[in-house]
Amino acid sequence: MKVGFLSIGRSSVDLREAKIALFDGGHTCGPLLSVDEPSEIDWALSQLRTICDAIVIDGDHDAFYATFKDRLSTHPENFELDGKLYSVTSECDAAYLSEKLVPMLNSKNKRSRYQVIVFKTFGKTEAELRAMLKDHIKTRSKIRIGFFPSFSECEVHARGPATMPQAEFNATLNDINQILYKCTYSFDRISIAERVAQMLREQGLKLKVAESFTGGALAQAFTSIPGASEYFTEGLVTYSVGSKTNRLGLSPNELAKHGVVSNNTAYGMSVGLLESGDCDIAISTTGNAGPTAVFGAVGLCFISIGDRNEVHTMRYTFGGDRDENIARAVKNALFLLYSYLDSREARETARSARETGERQF
Repeated sequence: MKVGFLSIGRSSVDLREAKIALFDGGHTCGPLLSVDEPSEIDWALSQLRTICDAIVIDGDHDAFYATFKDRLSTHPENFELDGKLYSVTSECDAAYLSEKLVPMLNSKNKRSRYQVIVFKTFGKTEAELRAMLKDHIKTRSKIRIGFFPSFSECEVHARGPATMPQAEFNATLNDINQILYKCTYSFDRISIAERVAQMLREQGLKLKVAESFTGGALAQAFTSIPGASEYFTEGLVTYSVGSKTNRLGLSPNELAKHGVVSNNTAYGMSVGLLESGDCDIAISTTGNAGPTAVFGAVGLCFISIGDRNEVHTMRYTFGGDRDENIARAVKNALFLLYSYLDSREARETARSARETGERQF
């Protein structure tokens, strides 16, 4: 079914979440129309009825029901009229979409139910992901693939009929996973910060953060998650030169030589965290978020990450405004942490397997 949305006076519709919930349920998302005046409701409904099988209403319910006052004796949440389904909600949030709207649509639709696997990816555009999966995007394929971008991320949903043999479904998913492995950080609908937090807890590691470019936003990404004290030791916003020298031990001469916006400074910030103790991993950011820059270009950013064995520094150039640049730096720092922890886990698994093999012999 194709579902349209009508917001009257205000809108609580998250269209991206609606597209995801409807795709997973085997339906499609139509347009969202917003009106401010009751006199506009009839026109908006006529537009949606021409192309949609079902219409979701949020906002001024009384104004909506007044449109049908001669045809409805009550104010039902869900009803069918002239071959169209209507659903009225006070909040068109993820819970309503998955727990009320999709089940209501499915009750009217006798088609097969679906099984869905999610690939949470980072760093690839929708166009790039489509190109990578071009052999799987076929009109006759039993498995449909949906792409749902958001900022630097894109959720890839692979949907197959519930009646599809599990071995056949898994074979395709394994193939997709091989293609998307390097840019996938989770198979659950969680954020990168939540995934990194899980991995830090699972691996029993402690983290410290020093920020200049991101101004505390990276630490906030962790402390907003319940239970952060299990793995998050300290977050420093070392914004000034004095703060970098006094709190992190960077040399004034080295700062003067290389500048605060440099590979060396980011590296030194992470080393300073590691040398202060009580952490296994350190990550730092420095650069020019904007709108102006004293050293280097606006958007230039260095992110350093490492442990007591080695520290690596990455250089980025972001092209947005100040808030966008900070947000992108946070996301990239989190994905660097994910990649580091994923590699570490793989190394530990391989080492454990070798030791087990040696004991067996």
